[in-house]
Amino acid sequence: MSASDDESGWPLPGHFRMVVAAELAAAGYSIIAWDEHGVALRSVSGDEQYIGLTNLYRRARPVPPDEWPALVREFLNRLTRVQTHDIPTDLTTVADRLRPRLGRPFDRQQAHPWGMPLAGTPLEITLVIDFPHTMAYITADMLARSRQRGEDLLDIALHNLRNITPPDYLERVSDELDISVGSLGDGYDAARALIIEALLPDTPAGHWLVIPSRDELAVWPVSLAGLGRIHILKMFAEENFREHAYPIANDVFWVWRGRWYPFGVTLRGNDVVIDAPEPFGEALAALR
Repeated sequence: MSASDDESGWPLPGHFRMVVAAELAAAGYSIIAWDEHGVALRSVSGDEQYIGLTNLYRRARPVPPDEWPALVREFLNRLTRVQTHDIPTDLTTVADRLRPRLGRPFDRQQAHPWGMPLAGTPLEITLVIDFPHTMAYITADMLARSRQRGEDLLDIALHNLRNITPPDYLERVSDELDISVGSLGDGYDAARALIIEALLPDTPAGHWLVIPSRDELAVWPVSLAGLGRIHILKMFAEENFREHAYPIANDVFWVWRGRWYPFGVTLRGNDVVIDAPEPFGEALAALR
């Protein structure tokens, strides 16, 4: 399929793919093949790689098309800014730059960074080295060379994340609703859900939270009043998951005593159907 094709249902429109193709050519890449989510390409040195473009298009969609070339150039520059020689053999030498990431699991058929499932969810925790304008995922090979376990470095990364999170990170959205939203836009907002119990005062029944995209976190302390309006959080998650770049989940999660649970909220017309996990009854008893 050529970059000018505009088949119905094709997620990346023809004009956008033409802009990407032009910028790739200017940067010295040759295109091997397109698919519905990105492009396989070859560098001047002959190395082959695949670049996902769905998130880039979500960022490009709201801006005028004449600004797309600059946006694509910035994206490509970030991809090539961190070279292999920037990654130390011993990861402990960059311990202060370790950060956690939280998102959907990588395709196991592709090259994959180190990761561990977040129990109770379909999500995965990964580790990155934070650079001024980009980041680099930590792989199993990098861990082996450093003689480190990912789980041990994760503790360091979570500690670093707490240190770079300002005390007023979470802002309450209104006087009426006790929902707080955090969005620094530094690439680690969703990951801050992993330290939510350190960011907010303890509550007897825990917190509901949503992470619709990489750069959004919304949290609501569980209450009897909130249970009747939980659809508001679900609608927030659905809309932002659909519209924003780097989508993660349109689900509502419940975090209680250090554990995560899916909290089922289904909107059926004017009705809200709740499928709460089994321990939720115990948590509600604590509120009463």
